[in-house]
Amino acid sequence: MKQSLYILGFICGTLLLPLSGFGQFTVTGEFRPTAEVRDGYRYLSSDKLKPAYLISQRTRVGFFYEHEWIKTGVSFQDVRLWGDETVYSSTGVQGDLASIDLNEAWVQLSFLKKSSLKIGRQYFNYDDTRLLSNRNWNNYSIKYDALLYQYTGNKLIIDAAVSYNNQVENYFGNFYTHAKMKTLNFVHASYKINERFNAALIAIATGYTKSDTTEMIYVRATYGVIANYKTEKTTAMASVYLQNGRNDAGIKANAYNANIKAMSKVGKFNLGAGISIISGDDAIDLTTDNMFDLHYGNRHSYYGHMDFFTSMPKATNNGGLNDFFLSTQYKLDEKTTLSADYHYFTLNQDVKDKTFPTSTVYLDKGLGSEVDLNFNIKLHKIVELNGGYSFMLPTSSMLTLQNIAEADKHYSSWIWLQMVVKPVFFSNK
Repeated sequence: MKQSLYILGFICGTLLLPLSGFGQFTVTGEFRPTAEVRDGYRYLSSDKLKPAYLISQRTRVGFFYEHEWIKTGVSFQDVRLWGDETVYSSTGVQGDLASIDLNEAWVQLSFLKKSSLKIGRQYFNYDDTRLLSNRNWNNYSIKYDALLYQYTGNKLIIDAAVSYNNQVENYFGNFYTHAKMKTLNFVHASYKINERFNAALIAIATGYTKSDTTEMIYVRATYGVIANYKTEKTTAMASVYLQNGRNDAGIKANAYNANIKAMSKVGKFNLGAGISIISGDDAIDLTTDNMFDLHYGNRHSYYGHMDFFTSMPKATNNGGLNDFFLSTQYKLDEKTTLSADYHYFTLNQDVKDKTFPTSTVYLDKGLGSEVDLNFNIKLHKIVELNGGYSFMLPTSSMLTLQNIAEADKHYSSWIWLQMVVKPVFFSNK
């Protein structure tokens, strides 16, 4: 598999190399192996479970070309666990049957000096990435097949995107799997008020089919206001998002998400605090969906590195989430940064205790505390070493949500070590 990736890269580079005489041509790579000890990552540990030890690797090669009013980007990736080959026998391991994943494939055409159209598979990263993000911690990351219009002025930037997805090349009809987003469309505008303050507005319309065999599309609308403030020693961010329309089951939606964070530099320390609120459903009134949908937004960077709340609303049984957090960064030297984050999680709404099926008893809202300790070392201009240690101290409510008996609870922790190497194989810039 890896040999196929390198061969494909060589062929693409050979074919595109003549273009380098007429514009800027760059060939990039990424090698990202990650070792983990999972004893509570995403799922609480118990006395009946043993830790998992694994190494995964993401390998990428990308080709980027720019000339006058045209830009293009094509990148491929291979994501695997060490030892997961599917073609093997008792005498040797030969490889995989899986195909190479197309990571990016887009062309961007500029016109009228300040406008452009970007067409194809591309990344979306906007504002605090709560709703639209590439989710880079995920080895595969998140890409979007879409058409993106961009207007870039001196202070005002406007982006507008549309997409429409299909699973197969239909001859009639537009059926699509209910589990995936049929359409994603948004308008985003940001304005630089001054050197310190920036504000943005976003409106998103997402649609899911009613079922795998029907064409009815339920559309949920999300509206947001984002503000950023930055000085030499202080940064602050606030965002508020509201949702209405229909959820993927056709139920009326009425939900919200609010976030605020501030950080201040004190010597070699960056000290921060904040809160994030994800609205949840009313435990009694089921006529309205009050559970905020994070769409394809970032989870890992915000709601604890152990990813207990990646799969919302399942993680809290539709109860939403309140995240109170403190963060600290310490710059040990020019190459080394240490960080520590503390989260205290609570339910946003009452959730019924399923251990009392015949009576109405609600869980205590407190879910527990998570601590994330991390480091980053820049070994070279293209080489970084990252790692961390995290642990979760759950409450009885968290144990209940994860179906862990109080008598079986066990200390939940996670250790990871990652190297990131990003070489530039060729560039005529």
